Amino acid sequence: MSRPDWLRTFVAVYRAGSVTEGARRRNLSQPAASQQLAGLERVVGRPLFVRGAEGVVPTARGRELYGEVSEALDRLESVLEGLDGGRLAERRGAVLRLGAVAEYVAAVVVPALAALALPARARFGPEAELIEEVAAGELDVALSAVPSARRALASVPVAPQPYVLVGPPALLPPARQRTPGRLGAWLAGRPWVAYSVELPMTRRMWQTVLGRGFGGELRLVAADRRVVADAVRAGIGFSLLPRYVCEEPMGRGEMVEILELSASLPAEPWFATCRQEDLVRTEVEALLRALAPRA
Repeated sequence: MSRPDWLRTFVAVYRAGSVTEGARRRNLSQPAASQQLAGLERVVGRPLFVRGAEGVVPTARGRELYGEVSEALDRLESVLEGLDGGRLAERRGAVLRLGAVAEYVAAVVVPALAALALPARARFGPEAELIEEVAAGELDVALSAVPSARRALASVPVAPQPYVLVGPPALLPPARQRTPGRLGAWLAGRPWVAYSVELPMTRRMWQTVLGRGFGGELRLVAADRRVVADAVRAGIGFSLLPRYVCEEPMGRGEMVEILELSASLPAEPWFATCRQEDLVRTEVEALLRALAPRA
């Protein structure tokens, strides 16, 4: 067994957090993987993992070694897999399998894909489920407001999404009420529409910007932010929404931004989560560049 194979097993175990799972990913028995790790540790001269009942944790030297070899091995992996099978593997298809909430794909991802001329297959669903599908190899990239803590996955920041406080033109507060202190009192008891009953960003905005707990009367909850935007346009109530679903209707005068929030409510961070080894894939690199935060 060659020393490059020791490194491949080391990277697989590092990302899996388990010798057993790392061995499975390498199509090895657990004893064979343990033997390769022991051989690598002899060469390195220091332990690479601390073994425990729940798996393995990399040592400082293990983290250093991973940083030194992982990217180079990822770029070689398709060739090495082909050699393992007795022939060079054909290049993986260029179709990118991605997941996100539908409205984010429509407003943010589709323009990026059009500019890249990149073939893709989009799947919609809850963020946690999409990240699980990336871990299982069923998706290449999941785009979400929540990063993954798994070592096997990489969550790369993409452009954050600012929020806007909007309302229908017919329900707007008087100009004298459009200051943070007065607006909170004016909005209390007025109709509100949202995309979740938890209202995490809405409650944060009321508390930090308006200076009081959420006091709107919740009239409609819909999981699709585009539906919420349509409800605002229809005059059902006010809402806090990502700017990407409000830009066009605000431009047409169908909803109005009530209070400028950019200085007081930070934009929501977003992340592209993929398998560590896929960071070097041409299609993934291209999408990450297109969605990267702007300077």
